[in-house]
Amino acid sequence: MSQVLLGVRNLSVRIAIFVALAALLVWFLGGSLFPRPDVVVWSTVDVGRAGEGLGKVRLVEIVHPRASLPSERVTFGIEATAGAAGSRYGFDSFERCTTLPTLVEAGSLTSVADSSAYRVAYFVARHAGSQTWSVYEIGGYESCPRELHAYPDRFEAERQIARVQAGLSVQEPTVAAAARDAALRAGDASVP
Repeated sequence: MSQVLLGVRNLSVRIAIFVALAALLVWFLGGSLFPRPDVVVWSTVDVGRAGEGLGKVRLVEIVHPRASLPSERVTFGIEATAGAAGSRYGFDSFERCTTLPTLVEAGSLTSVADSSAYRVAYFVARHAGSQTWSVYEIGGYESCPRELHAYPDRFEAERQIARVQAGLSVQEPTVAAAARDAALRAGDASVP
């Protein structure tokens, strides 16, 4: 073997040992060579009916590492599980909804039971690149929430969640805007 090939072999062995020791040091110190996003659970609620597919839904905040930033540093996601007896999922095995658009702001989850004791979770959120806030609902047998309506601001979307908690239905955006306008003009003397 020539001296050049021996030198290349020696250098490649040294580089491999250095990389292996660096990876071992990173692992030992609790880090990762490939950063993963931090996931913070905001709230968890029960959905469905006890005995018939009771499950859990949780809202999570995802903080992306600076090295692999998407357009938003912090996003939100929904994870659901079916924890009924005999299901293949346990209460601790949540699956993230992947069809949900990127949410950049969100309110907390609220679980509301109807007259038959079936629980449905509601929350409000804002999409990336949008100024409107949407109301979402997710039931016990669903893996992803569905968007009910979009409202011009967070206050109106949260007001719709308060209506659901009071046993009323979510209003259409035009009906909600008319009710809001009527309430704001109630004390106006010029209105007949």
